[in-house]
Formats: sequence, structure tokens, C-alpha cells
Amino acid sequence: MRRKRLTVALCLIAIGLAGPVTPASATPTAKVSQPDRGFPKFVQLPADQANHPSSPIEWWYVVGHVQAGDRRFGYEVTINRSSAGPEVHAAITDEKNGEHYSTVERFPAEKVSFSASKLDVRTPKASLTGPMEAMTLQAALPDGRIELVLRHSGPALYPGGTGLIPFADGQSHYYSLPRLKTSGHLTIKGDTHAVRGESWLDRQWGDWEWSKIKRWTWMAVRLGNGDRLNVWDLVGTVDEKAYATILHRDGRQTIAPMVPLVKNAGRHWRSPLTGQSYPTRWKVKIPGLRADLTVRSLVTDQELDIRYPGQPSGMYEADSAVTGSYAGRPVSGQAYVELYGDWAR
Repeated sequence: MRRKRLTVALCLIAIGLAGPVTPASATPTAKVSQPDRGFPKFVQLPADQANHPSSPIEWWYVVGHVQAGDRRFGYEVTINRSSAGPEVHAAITDEKNGEHYSTVERFPAEKVSFSASKLDVRTPKASLTGPMEAMTLQAALPDGRIELVLRHSGPALYPGGTGLIPFADGQSHYYSLPRLKTSGHLTIKGDTHAVRGESWLDRQWGDWEWSKIKRWTWMAVRLGNGDRLNVWDLVGTVDEKAYATILHRDGRQTIAPMVPLVKNAGRHWRSPLTGQSYPTRWKVKIPGLRADLTVRSLVTDQELDIRYPGQPSGMYEADSAVTGSYAGRPVSGQAYVELYGDWAR
């Protein structure tokens, strides 16, 4: 294990993520790292779609943007496995009507199943099964239902370049499937909509110390030019790490430092449920890519009522729109933004 950790550290140093962290008050350098194609990938697909019983923390997280005619929706489904017990988060955002529907439920271990040999994750309220070319996602909410088929195409995205990142005094295996062609049905208050669009699957498993995390901002950004951005701003108890991993339309992958997101976040909304004060607009500035993006939440209240012992309550999962410039050219797109941790002000 010690030798493996050393190998990981050397790989991350090589791509510029294990070195000194740029302070929030400083401007990141314009240097952009291009991972060597010979770098080891600590992820094996499709095998790692399955459960990893030896990892104490694991999740299957899916977000997407779909539409039915002129009706546009965002959705999120997460199936978590941790010491707190198996858990499901599910949400639908109705952009036209400005409504957000969500549920958070935990289940006893005997009510769920996690296959270690293939993607087959089942709970009483949500499931994700099938091969990467035709995954079936289902989730039930008090006010609706999600029934979709997700079809993977193109390369995976490896945050940090290798699929294994240092994380809160531990480490996490991590990959994203950011181009999932999506079709199926969303039901809201009895009305069923045949929808099509694109989704994003995020997979993490590992072991880390939650107490070392103050808060994070994460984004899945889908640009109209075909690029996909996995954006991280992780604020720990002693430092802050802000970087983006970009999967370009042609399959190249870039890792780039960025200006910390909290510095330029605004239009805060205070949750009447948890008291958290979440920003609802962000500036994503990546100097090395000449990127200056504005990301805005499309519906203000998109909080999930998540409560863990010893951790801040609530989590913000925001269906969002993107405008701005990228590589010096105008660009627009869609995003999902996740805010976790202490956002009290």
C-alpha cells in the first residue's frame, strides 16, 4: 500500500496537482498540463462500474439535462454506500415552472444490493444497472419518477489525469462518463414526459476523512463546443485546491489550475430549512485556457435535505446555465453545480 501511495503521489506531482496550492488571493499561472498518455490509469472500465466492497465510501452519481418539446428539465440521482448506510438522493428541476422536487432516503443493508462483478446497484427507491452502452436508471420521488436509458460514447474523463486523487487526508478513485446520450421518461405529479438529452455519471470510491473538508464546489460543465469540464474547488481545514479537468471534443484531456470559485461567487440564497447560505452564481476563470465562464443556478431553491452526524446539513444540487468565453470565443452550455459543507454566513 505504501508503494502504491508513492506511485500515485509521483504521478500527481508530474501533472501539477500535488505541489503547492495557489492561495485564494493569488492568480493561478497560465500553465496547463497535458497528461502523458503513458501515465497509469487507476481505473479499469467497464470493471470499475461495479461495487468495490473493500472501499468504505462509494457512490454512483448521475446528473443530466433533458427536454420534451419546449420543456427543459434537470435531474440528479445518487446512490451512496457509506458507514451511515445505503442512501438515495433524487431530484427533478422543472426549468419552465421554476419547481424543484427531491427526496433523500436511507435503507437498511438487507434492502439493497451492490454487485461486485458488474454495474447492478439496486435500492427500494433507485437503481442503476446494465452495460455502459445501455445503462438503465430508475428513481422514485414523492412527486415523480425518473426512468432513463444512458448510452456511453467516447472516452472517460479522469480527474487529475490518473483516476486516483488525494482527497481529505485519504484518496479516492475517480472517473466521469460525461457524454451519456439519454432517453426515457420523467413523471412529475402524474404527468409523464418523453425526454431526450445528455447525462453525466460520476464515480468515486475510497477512504477519506470527512472532518478535513470544510466545503466544496463541484461542477459538471457541458459546453456547446463539445468540451466537458470537471471543476473542483475543495476547501479543507488548512488549504484550498481549485482545478479543472477538461475532456476536449477530440478526446484530449487537460488539467488546469483556476481561480478559486468562492472568490467570485455571489447572489447568495439562505435556505429556510438548514440555514445554509448558498451562492447561486459563479465565475469559472481558467487563465491557461482563456476561459471566463458565468454559471448561474436556474432555480434558486435546489437544496437536498441531507443530514449526517457531525457534518453540516444540506447539499445544493443546481441545474445551471453557462455563458461566457472559452479559448477566446463566445460559448454557452449547461452545468450541474454541487455545494457541500459549511456554507453558513
